[in-house]
Amino acid sequence: MDLKPAFKKLEESQDFKKWNNKHKGTYFSYAFKIPQEMPNEWQLGFYDRKKDKITTFVVADGLIKIRPEEEIFKKEEMEINKVQLDKVNLTFDSAIAKADEFQQKTYPKDKSIKTIAILQNIEKLGNVWNITYITEAFNTLNMKIDASSGRVLEHNLSSVFSFRTE
Repeated sequence: MDLKPAFKKLEESQDFKKWNNKHKGTYFSYAFKIPQEMPNEWQLGFYDRKKDKITTFVVADGLIKIRPEEEIFKKEEMEINKVQLDKVNLTFDSAIAKADEFQQKTYPKDKSIKTIAILQNIEKLGNVWNITYITEAFNTLNMKIDASSGRVLEHNLSSVFSFRTE
C-alpha cells in the first residue's frame, strides 16, 4: 500500500479520530518505511509542538496501532515542519525508482542491501523523500529527493564505520 491510501485509512479509523479530537494542535510530520523488513507497513508521525513530542501510528495490513507519545530526536533549536501531503506527487515506489536510478548512475559499486525511507518537510528543502541505502560495501548513501518534482536535491555517501565513536 502506498503512503496516501495508508494515510486515508488512518484518517478514517475511529481510533485516530478519537485521538485527533483530543490532540488538536498536532500535525503530520513524517512517514517512515523500511521496505525489506516491513513491506506493508507505514509509520505515520504526528508532532505536538506544545509538548515537543511525537505520536506514531503504525498502519499495516488493515490494522492500525498507536504507539505511546515519545520524546523527539532532534537538536534543541530545530523546527519540526508539517508535511504537506497534497504537495507530495511522488509515490514511494517512484521515489525508490529515482533513488535506484541515481545510485546506479552515480555510485554503481554501492548496491543497496537495506533501504530506510522517510517523508519529511526539511527547512530550505521542503517536502522530501529522505532515502538512505545501507550498501554491500558498508556505506550509507543518503539522498534527499523532492517529493513534488522527483529531483535529487542532496546526496551524501559515507562509510558506516565513520559513525563509530571512541
